[in-house]
Formats: sequence, C-alpha cells, structure tokens
Amino acid sequence: MKKLFLYLMLVAPIFFSACEGSEEITGKFEFTIDGKAYTFPLATFVQRDGKTIVTTTDVSNTGTVVFNGIETGNYRLGLGANLPEALLNLNGIGSSTNNLFLYYKTEESDSAFFSLFGTLNVTEYSAEKVVGTFSGQGLTKATIMGGDTNAIISQVRPFSGSFTAKTVSTSK
Repeated sequence: MKKLFLYLMLVAPIFFSACEGSEEITGKFEFTIDGKAYTFPLATFVQRDGKTIVTTTDVSNTGTVVFNGIETGNYRLGLGANLPEALLNLNGIGSSTNNLFLYYKTEESDSAFFSLFGTLNVTEYSAEKVVGTFSGQGLTKATIMGGDTNAIISQVRPFSGSFTAKTVSTSK
C-alpha cells in the first residue's frame, strides 16, 4: 500500500503538468527594472471593493500590481501620465486611488521601487485568473526621501513586466 501511495505521489504531478502548463496552475509574475530581470513562478490575486491586488513573493522579494478595476482594459500606473506630472503629485503617493507597481526586498524597505508613471494592460479578467502586462518609469523610496528634484529625475528607471495570477479565496 505504501508503494502504491508513493507511486501516485510521484506520477500525479507529471499527469497534471501534462494537462496544463505550470503557469496555468500557479500563475507567474515577471518583470524587469532598469535591465535587471525578476521571475517568480507563482502569482495570486485578490479582488476587494473594486480594487485588484496581484502579488508574488519568494519571501525575500515581493512584486505587486494594484489597480482600481475588476475588468480588462488599460489602466494608468503611478502618479501621473508623464514625469513632470508624476513629480508634481509625489505627495499623493499614499493615495488609495493610485494604480501602482511596487517591488521591494523584504528587509530593505528604503530600496522599494515603485511606479511614477506607466501603463497596465489587463487582457484577461475572471474570477479565477487575471492576465496583464505593464511598463513605465519609477524609482526607489530612498531617492524620494532625499527630496532633491534633480536627484529624483536622474534616478528614474524603466520597468516592464507581465503576470498571470490565480485567485486567492478570502472571507470578509
């Protein structure tokens, strides 16, 4: 009986992976910041009060896209449509109305990278899955804390990425 159980444990993942790609089972989140690529083989999302939160983590690193919406379409990321507009709105970074891409290393909050401006294109949205691509320009929390506009402008970095996220059940 133990051998049968062990055999089924070994064969079952192969069977299920043959039916669907692993991305279809666990999701996937990939992005590049200033030429450095990050890939996470797991992505989840939760939808609450008209807002969608897509996230991934490997415990040491976390990537998140938050947007006000529950359907396919194009969304603006960040604080404005371009760099000058985003710089004028830096004080509003904590606003719950902002759509945002965020990446941070768990123990280095000052190195958190976030979108200043950009676009998000959600191509699939269902109760089970959200698929999208995003790109734009952003910078780190430490750069903003310096407060010097010229330093901020010189530290703006490009980002781009994509995700396929699977649902997470929550209860109110």
